Amino acid sequence: MEAMDGTPPQIPGYAFAQKLGSGSEANVYLYQQLSPSRQVAIKVSRGTLDLRAAARFRSEANFMGKISSHPYILSVYESGVTTTGNGYTVFEYAPGGNYKTFLESNRLSADQMLTVGINLASALFTAHREGIIHRDIKPSNILINAHGMPMLSDFGIAGTIYGRPGIGYTIAWAPPEVLAKNGGGNESSDIYSLGATLSAMLMGQSPYEYGYSAALGATRGKNRGALLRNIILTNPLPKLNRPDIPQQVERILRKALNKTPEDRYYSAYDFARDMQRAQQELYGHATPTTVEGEPPFPQNLYTQAQTNVQVSPTAPKQRSTWAKPLAIVVSVVVAIAAVALVFTYAIMPNMDSASDNSSVQIKNPGTRDQENDSPDSAITTGSVPSVENMTGSYSADGSSVQFTWVNPDPQDGDSYVWSLVGDAGIDSNAQGTTTTDTHISIEPADGSQTCIQVSLIRTDRQMSQNPTIACAAKP
Repeated sequence: MEAMDGTPPQIPGYAFAQKLGSGSEANVYLYQQLSPSRQVAIKVSRGTLDLRAAARFRSEANFMGKISSHPYILSVYESGVTTTGNGYTVFEYAPGGNYKTFLESNRLSADQMLTVGINLASALFTAHREGIIHRDIKPSNILINAHGMPMLSDFGIAGTIYGRPGIGYTIAWAPPEVLAKNGGGNESSDIYSLGATLSAMLMGQSPYEYGYSAALGATRGKNRGALLRNIILTNPLPKLNRPDIPQQVERILRKALNKTPEDRYYSAYDFARDMQRAQQELYGHATPTTVEGEPPFPQNLYTQAQTNVQVSPTAPKQRSTWAKPLAIVVSVVVAIAAVALVFTYAIMPNMDSASDNSSVQIKNPGTRDQENDSPDSAITTGSVPSVENMTGSYSADGSSVQFTWVNPDPQDGDSYVWSLVGDAGIDSNAQGTTTTDTHISIEPADGSQTCIQVSLIRTDRQMSQNPTIACAAKP
């Protein structure tokens, strides 16, 4: 319970900054953590904890602690009870707000939505693999961190797959089977809610609110909720009816939003994979998944995209030229599999002094540099994220190709190493080039497209384990 003067509780090691929001059971405040010094969000129960409320707070902290190392799940730092008996949980602070607020005045393009969707589906699969069901995925529970990245949050009503299901849900984002049973849910219902949330990032509203806005009219409050529930249970899933949204994207969303749970994606991981294939086919690049123990791209990503372009009469004509011959398909797969081995032994010790035009010799793993053979000079892979949102395009006259990418967690001294991905795969004696910029302009490769791979390197010589690959189609 808050003090009588309205000030939040004192929590050792934290200095109050401001109030961020309120809920039915808790308030959320911005605090300054003293050591390490950083801003954090602290969720404080509105009242003193009885046994049930204490269990709820502990449950949320335990759930989040199991999965919060994922880059797209909000991190939890600690939990406890104040001297006044209030429960509190300390979370990572996401200064960008949430997608509910964002969607009040903004929309994502289909390409941007696929990027967000792949990231969130990776996070959701990570939770599901730990036996955790979210049960209330919606735009207000997708936070935006300091780097603009989406963060899945609020597992407060989550439950384990085999545990007693929670009863919390929000009508607009809940699947028919949850509405019919007035609660519950499983992996399939989470996939539906994620699909509804991604649809709203394009349309501004949940699918049925958007599609049946005329029927909902000016109805408000409980009456509107009851009407919306009935519409979701009895009416067909509305179409998007937007010519700017590719058919492949609508197909993916409709599969996730299927009224029959068995006809949705088998897992959030499959959902992410299908979005990757569509993004590669439509936009010439694919956002990597971030699932521990799984490759960032499906092995058949390029083969599948090429097949889709060939057989689909509705595929946009301008996108059909990106596909490469089979040799390139094989080389890209080989590049992904081989990169950790190559780069571990590959990069010269002068990497941290690299500039835009500097080159670094990719050495054969079987050779040693007699002059620079100390352990301190080695480039190693670690917990460094892959670059994201990488795209490429030819100049108007076709004389150059520009590639750009985004560093999801920029730090002082970051640099990038890039190299062409060609017909013969990676040459162990090839030249890799380093840059401190997040964009390059290069000469086109021979053939129908130019492909590169990029890895992020920290000042401590840790490098992203998986490179990001993108191709630019010759116009």
